[in-house]
Amino acid sequence: MNIAAFTLIDLRRTLADRSGVVFSVILPVVFYLLFGAMQDYAEAPLNDGNTAAYVMIGMAVYGGVVAACATTGNVVVEQSTGWGRQLALTPLPTPAMLASKGVIILVRALLPVLAVNIAGLFTQADMPAGEWITCAVLAVVVALPFGFYGMMFGLLFRSESAVSISSTALVILSFIGNAFSPLPEFLMGLSRFTPLYGASSLARYPLTDGIQAISDGTGTVTDPLWYAVVNVIAWTLVFSGACAVLSRRQKERK
Repeated sequence: MNIAAFTLIDLRRTLADRSGVVFSVILPVVFYLLFGAMQDYAEAPLNDGNTAAYVMIGMAVYGGVVAACATTGNVVVEQSTGWGRQLALTPLPTPAMLASKGVIILVRALLPVLAVNIAGLFTQADMPAGEWITCAVLAVVVALPFGFYGMMFGLLFRSESAVSISSTALVILSFIGNAFSPLPEFLMGLSRFTPLYGASSLARYPLTDGIQAISDGTGTVTDPLWYAVVNVIAWTLVFSGACAVLSRRQKERK
């Protein structure tokens, strides 16, 4: 079996989880409508776009992150099932399997990002086409590190509850990370150290140039690009390092 055939089979199997796929696609669209399109501030200008576009990008990031997390969380749980043992019989080397899983994560993350952006096209979201495309691409890319996040929960709990627990935690992290709705300025000091801050800020940067919406004061603060970049890199290292430690402990117990 070559890597392309293996990826297609595994992707088809992953997408067969219709409830999980639909949940990761529909929920961020609903959140965008509630927190963005249906609000009075939706058409308020923001650089070359408006506030609805700002909210739309945050919800697209959230959807991509949830999809990436669910994909890898399920993979870890599957290692103790018949499917995991079946994979062990394939002649594909480990790097090829990892590349295949990376493709599947990208596809799963792409689905909610596309759904939220399509919803934005049919509502008040507005920004230049080039910025729109760049933000959508970044929303998919920044979801990739959260594959390690999902894997971490899968290694911790090793049951089907791992995905639901990690997804619930992502909702909380999204609020704290200023990805959903504006926080008071005094909470931004905490927000900048949370995982969703970096992902949402980086995806929004082509539109915002670092502007962060806040719920008090002047209504906005401006953060430099390196805040988001360092945040994403740091949390990628934290999640991947935790996965390495947990995986090593699991092997030692065996």
